[in-house]
Amino acid sequence: MGLSPEQFWALTLREYSYYREGFTARHSMMWDHTASIMALLANVNAPKGKRFQPGDFHPYTTKSNQGVQSKEEALALLEKMKNFS
Repeated sequence: MGLSPEQFWALTLREYSYYREGFTARHSMMWDHTASIMALLANVNAPKGKRFQPGDFHPYTTKSNQGVQSKEEALALLEKMKNFS
């Protein structure tokens, strides 16, 4: 994030959290631009019928289906976690 150790240790936890959020937001906006260009280039060279979206190239978009989908899955996961202790 470009902070020196002195700058990092001078920050409070709240200040660091705000700094990190701002850094991540700026970095994501730069990737919006890059992902749009990459999608444009991919679509120019794509086979007929295949289309790309900028989200296909953006590392900050979530494409994961992780997590629980129902109450039953949540309860089963909770039971598994209880057995670890």
